[in-house]
Amino acid sequence: MKELVKKLLDKDITRRNFIKSLTAIGFSMNAIDSVLNTVAYADETLPSEGTDFRGTGSEVLLETLKAAGITYLFNSNSTGQYSLYDALSDRPEMKLILALEEGQAASMAQGYELGSGKPAALFIPGIGIPHASNNLYNAWKDRSSIVVLTDGGFSKFQGRDMFEQVDDWLEPMEQFTKWRWQVKYSRRIGEMVRRALKVAATPPGGPVYIRFHSDLLAKRNISDKIYPKTMFQIPIQIQPDPELIEKSARMLIEAKRPLILAGGEVTRSGANVQLIELAELLSTPVSQGISCFGDFPFRHPLFADFYGMGPNSYAAEIDMLLNLGSLMPDPGFITNPVPSSCKVIHARIEYGDIANIYPTDVAIAATMKETINALIDSVKGMLTKNRINTIKAEQLENVTRYFDKIRKKRRENARKNWNSTPISWERLSYEMDRVLEADACIVSELDSRTPYYWMDFAKGKKTLIGQTTGFALGWGVGASLGIKIARPDTQVACFVGDGSMLFGQLESLWSFSRYDVPVIIA
Repeated sequence: MKELVKKLLDKDITRRNFIKSLTAIGFSMNAIDSVLNTVAYADETLPSEGTDFRGTGSEVLLETLKAAGITYLFNSNSTGQYSLYDALSDRPEMKLILALEEGQAASMAQGYELGSGKPAALFIPGIGIPHASNNLYNAWKDRSSIVVLTDGGFSKFQGRDMFEQVDDWLEPMEQFTKWRWQVKYSRRIGEMVRRALKVAATPPGGPVYIRFHSDLLAKRNISDKIYPKTMFQIPIQIQPDPELIEKSARMLIEAKRPLILAGGEVTRSGANVQLIELAELLSTPVSQGISCFGDFPFRHPLFADFYGMGPNSYAAEIDMLLNLGSLMPDPGFITNPVPSSCKVIHARIEYGDIANIYPTDVAIAATMKETINALIDSVKGMLTKNRINTIKAEQLENVTRYFDKIRKKRRENARKNWNSTPISWERLSYEMDRVLEADACIVSELDSRTPYYWMDFAKGKKTLIGQTTGFALGWGVGASLGIKIARPDTQVACFVGDGSMLFGQLESLWSFSRYDVPVIIA
């Protein structure tokens, strides 16, 4: 056995042949797993100029992903991926997460991206793209960075309308991918995978699709160079225009009834604490815009309810809206529009969305953390501490008076059904908040926001991921598995409603059992 281990470490034999050899001399699979777990696989740091590599197309693919820091490969299997599994057997540091259905594999990959903040890799059969498209659409709406990879039959039979063929497999993906490509030449595998990773991860993120012919993945003796991720990443920290920040800060100071609208770009840029500081600076209320995150604490005294998928009464009379990283409110999202007399400041990294619906007084194309920090500094630079405290106290009194009435009415309505059977969402959420760990992550796929009012979401406390802004059903359970893998030390609970469990999600329970992933599903 010592000789076999040495050969494995020296890469004289593959991991698969190592397992076969131990099986041949009488080792059980448990014993083989124990041996493999004691073998240390060195984490080689790639030089900036890259390293030469020779192997199959699948091995080049996996080496490129590994160099980019990809640890998990979410997958639904097919015979066309045989060379991929061969390559994975020699790379135990890369973990394969199998799903029974392509759409659930997609939601698991997205959950990992949302939970980790890192790009996810998804490999599914080419014929599974129609199944996966539902949740890939959700990932596109949430701007999730996912590299979608598929096999694609054999190249010599292309164009004959034969087994699992259509004229163009890329065209159906055009509506909800940032970029898509079919790799036809072996020397382009690493290049195109690197490009896919770069495009997917550069904010605003989104799915990217790469298709490979099965014979290309199985082709041997392909020479390529593997580069470290630092050579194809684009860190995005865009400072806003100082003149626009000064103008925005003055509008915020002078507004009589301002409102901040928070979107997913706040959480993606890690600016949640800064957003609270900006809101508390002048007691400016904050509404939650369309987002797959909870971007502002819902129990905060300045929380001005949700602005989207339902009316927002406070927003009906605002005179200034500061939109930080969100889509603009619109009846298309079943909510009241921004008042026509309202001044609008719209800040986004996704600048193509700015000024599409409403005339916009100030358009800021920048990242949210830099924008919010600049606004805080500008307000402090314009006003004395006494003036800040005066505005803050006046605003807080008005806001508190308005929202205390709403909260009181909400408690009164909940009290009427508190002991009802079946249990009300208010009571269930309240009890769940008590028994779950204080910093649990709640994954939501509901047709109601009622639970959010009865749970404590804040920094250091519970976090919210979901509902997906795509609103296509069949997402939450698979996503919760990916989130749990991304956050192994965090308790994860998934709330499912609107019949969404019946949209293919029962199949995802197999993956929970297969990998012993502990998630509470309610």
